[in-house]
Formats: sequence, structure tokens, C-alpha cells
Amino acid sequence: MQNSSEFQYIAIDTIHESATNPRRTFDEGKLAELAESIRTNGLIQPITVRPQAEGFEIVAGARRFRAAQLADLFSLPARIVDIDDAQALEWQLIELSIVVKRFLSFVAVLHVVDMSTTCRFIV
Repeated sequence: MQNSSEFQYIAIDTIHESATNPRRTFDEGKLAELAESIRTNGLIQPITVRPQAEGFEIVAGARRFRAAQLADLFSLPARIVDIDDAQALEWQLIELSIVVKRFLSFVAVLHVVDMSTTCRFIV
């Protein structure tokens, strides 16, 4: 199988999470918000999976997958890629680093806002 940029709909019950996903905790409130958004707007960004002996393993999109389950979807749009274990872990770490960078950017903005209000800096 070649890596594809096309998306296919895959039955949600054939998809499972990866044991190597470095993201271990999920905010239940945020998942519920995402599930509501998915119910209203659909899943905007497909997940990425790789074929396994039994179904598909999530490479990227575990949070979207969990929210889709909460939204009672029967299938998900997914990009299917044929990658080995090392590549799958690398992609998972890249996705996590993007989340961490967004969080750190947000924290930096909060810090600047705090500094501007407590130290009377002009920003």
C-alpha cells in the first residue's frame, strides 16, 4: 500500500488507539466540547491510521477519535498510511510537539498580559 493523501471512511469499530501514543491524558471536558462540535460540523480534520492485522491503528488523531466515539459516529474519514513502528512513533511525537508548542505560545501570551497588568509595561 502506498501512502495516500486521499481520505477514506473507515468503520469506527475497526480503529484502535496506539500503545505508543505519547499523549496519555485527555481532558474529558474538552473531549465533550469537541464531540459536540463534531456532531454539529462533522470531523473537519481526518485522522491518520495505518493498517494492522486487525483493523487500523491510529497514528495521529487519538483525541479526535475519542471525541467521535462520544459523538456516536459510525465511521471516520481517515488517511491510511503504510509506515513502520519507528515512523509511526515519530509522527506521534511530531503531533504532540505541535500541541505542546501551541500550549507554550498560549502560556507566553498569558505571561505578557500578566506582566503588562502587574508591572505596568506597555505592550
